Amino acid sequence: MMQGPTISPSEIEVRHDKVRAFLADEGLGALLAYSPAHDHWWGNTGHVSYLSGWSNRDRIVDTVVVMPRDGEPVLLASGMPYMFDQAREVSPIKDMRMVQALDLNAIASHRPGSRDFATETLAILEENHLVGEPIGLVDVSNMPAPFYEALKAGLGDQLKGVPDIVAKLRNVKTPDELACMRRAAELSDLGFQAMLEAARPGMRGYELVAEMEHAVRRQGADHCKYWMASGPAPDWNDVRLDLKPHDREFEHGDLMASCSYIIYNGYWCHGHRTGTMGEPCEKLDELCRITRESHDAALSTIKPGVHVGHIGQVIENHAGPQGLSLLGGRIGHGMGLDYSEQPVPLDDANETPIEEDSTFVMHAVFALPQTGNMFVPLGDVVHVTADGPEQLMKFPRTPFVAGASV
Repeated sequence: MMQGPTISPSEIEVRHDKVRAFLADEGLGALLAYSPAHDHWWGNTGHVSYLSGWSNRDRIVDTVVVMPRDGEPVLLASGMPYMFDQAREVSPIKDMRMVQALDLNAIASHRPGSRDFATETLAILEENHLVGEPIGLVDVSNMPAPFYEALKAGLGDQLKGVPDIVAKLRNVKTPDELACMRRAAELSDLGFQAMLEAARPGMRGYELVAEMEHAVRRQGADHCKYWMASGPAPDWNDVRLDLKPHDREFEHGDLMASCSYIIYNGYWCHGHRTGTMGEPCEKLDELCRITRESHDAALSTIKPGVHVGHIGQVIENHAGPQGLSLLGGRIGHGMGLDYSEQPVPLDDANETPIEEDSTFVMHAVFALPQTGNMFVPLGDVVHVTADGPEQLMKFPRTPFVAGASV
């Protein structure tokens, strides 16, 4: 297996310089960016990943990057000393300090007398001759209440909520970041291809998922999971979707769908594909045609400056008259170092303009006619270029036929 794309130390230093410029403009002494354990990926875990380069599953405790306006960044973690040996393999930050864990369940030493996050942050300001200056705090949406309360108690009025400069920077991807995302998309495609080759009637869903995930993990994915859905043709309302092990036994002619959750070097791919077992289904093909043409109509309008909501409106205007309405207006979410990040929400009402080099997954969520049940047959990760959208996944977007050669 060849060495894949990575994020260089020099790129991370550029990120630090941009944060320092923000601190100078805002009159702040330092920025404090928190992330929970990397495996808490349904929430935001990517700020520390972005500022430190430590974006893998070795990061299993609460962490903070303290970025002084004048001085070098410091990585704080409430864990065990061995964790910094792991962090130094991927992070250019030289100053790493262990602090007291708030959660007694954390994988930490819990030694009395250790300094906490707030006390260590004040020490960093003192070391950099920034005593008394305000400390900007970004993104408390995924911060546990006890953690925030401890920061507030320790930092008092110095702690200021500020615009999330880290989220803003993360929204615009660099060439190295895009290379990581393209590799994640290649791995996602690989799992879907393994599905086509391994699927057969009589196999249970979790057996097929195991084949898909094996194909991807052996190529170096940080994380790989596929959900599976299946049910008898021709009515999608009878399909069962499972993130848990899908124990249904496939039958010839079944309706099927799968969705990828792939992480490579910290960066996500999340693709959706739909099809059948053994032979096509005309009714499903028609639903997928409406979906695909709706996506294509929206893709044709995507360029920098277009409002997020316009994408959803194009999809609704195309699919709605044909019987598929958006369910709650949702058409996807931003994607990068987190499963969901800027631009969010990706729906038919968000008036935020799309930025060049932003990335998101477009997977319109439809309500089936008569029942209103959820139908998500197609999803692709999109990179917004000056010339329009680049779709990172290459696996066919038309309905697949799995197990056709059996």
